[in-house]
Amino acid sequence: MNTGVNLLPWREQRRRRQRRRVAIIAIVLWLSSAGSIAAVWWNLDRDIEYQKSRNQFLTSQIRRVGTQLQEINDIQNRKEALISRMEVIRQLQADRVRLVRGMSELATTIPEGIFFSSLQRSARGISLTGIAQSSSRISALMERLTDTPSFDRPELNVINVGDTQEFELWVSFVRLNEVHLMPEAAE
Repeated sequence: MNTGVNLLPWREQRRRRQRRRVAIIAIVLWLSSAGSIAAVWWNLDRDIEYQKSRNQFLTSQIRRVGTQLQEINDIQNRKEALISRMEVIRQLQADRVRLVRGMSELATTIPEGIFFSSLQRSARGISLTGIAQSSSRISALMERLTDTPSFDRPELNVINVGDTQEFELWVSFVRLNEVHLMPEAAE
C-alpha cells in the first residue's frame, strides 16, 4: 500500500481556488449589486425629472387657467354692471311713461273747485298741496284718484278749514307690474 502520501499541497491549492472563486463571486455580486443600485438610482432620477417637468407643466396650466378665471370674473362683473345699467334705463323709461300717464290722469281727474299750489314727486308717489272750495271736492278727488290706473291709496295728511279748504294729499303710484296687468284684465 501506499505509505504516506502527503495531501497538504493539494488541499492548499484547493483552498486557494475556493478563496479565488469566492472573491470572484463576491466581486461579481458587488459589481452587479452596484450596477443594480446605479440603474435603480438612474431610473428614479429620471422619474423625478419627468415628474418635475409634469409639475412645471401643471403649474403653468394652473396659472393660465387662473388668468382665464380672472378674465371670466371681469367679464361677469362687466355683465352685471351692464345689466344693472339696463335695469336703471328700463326703470327710467317706465317711470317716464308712468309719470306722463299719471300727470295726464291727474289733469283729467281734478274736479272743479280744486286748485293745486304745489306738486312734489318721489319714487313712491306724489305729494299734492292745494286749495279746494269744499271738503266734498277733496273726497271726490280722492275717489277719482283711486279709480285711475296709475294712482292708488290717496291719503289726506293735512286739511285747514277756513273760507277755502287748504289740503295736503299723498298719492302712491301703482306698481309697474300692476299697471301692465291692468290692460290685460280689461280685455
